[in-house]
Amino acid sequence: MANPAKAKGTAWESACRDYLNDGLPLSVERQFKVSRNAQTGVNDIGDLDAYPFTGECKAVKAYDLAGFVEQAEREAENADMPFGVALVKRPRKGVGDGYAVLSIRTFRRVRARLLGVEDPGE
Repeated sequence: MANPAKAKGTAWESACRDYLNDGLPLSVERQFKVSRNAQTGVNDIGDLDAYPFTGECKAVKAYDLAGFVEQAEREAENADMPFGVALVKRPRKGVGDGYAVLSIRTFRRVRARLLGVEDPGE
């Protein structure tokens, strides 16, 4: 790969995918295995299909959390997924020490789903 930044991003996407799949029981992995998405341009569907999330992976020096979350949410909508999350690389740390960033609105929706209650909306 000629572009070092692209290679770094691809490596981070693969590392996130592998970390999220690691240790899943085979029965769960078959149904909910995290996979990398092909780039689709203007209607991008995110870097990772991690049902019920679309993951947007970021391995950059300067953080733009608002931009990362907006992109993840837009791409989740494009992918017809309920939730978008930005998976941000933490310098000099392993994948598990990276950041999973989502809006508080999305966090509330995830929490409501986990509790088995309806999200009250805005």
